[in-house]
Amino acid sequence: MSVESARAFVVRLMSDEDFRGQLAKVKTAEEIESLVTEYSFSQEELAKIVGEFMGHKLEAGELEKLIGEAFEGMETGADSVSVISAWLKTK
Repeated sequence: MSVESARAFVVRLMSDEDFRGQLAKVKTAEEIESLVTEYSFSQEELAKIVGEFMGHKLEAGELEKLIGEAFEGMETGADSVSVISAWLKTK
């Protein structure tokens, strides 16, 4: 797992609308895994990178809130944000 991988994931998430759209429609953790096979990072590494982009260290629970905001306004699967949040907790 690596911070560099987390950074690459965040950059792609921010810049690739198709990738965001695919993630927005996931129904299972397995679907997420198939989309992110090239990335290997822990929840802590992802929070560190997102914090760098946000300009501050993330507080507890802030990453999950940001996930919801990232997909706000997008057509999402019924529980995709919950699925993504649950998947992230396994990292």
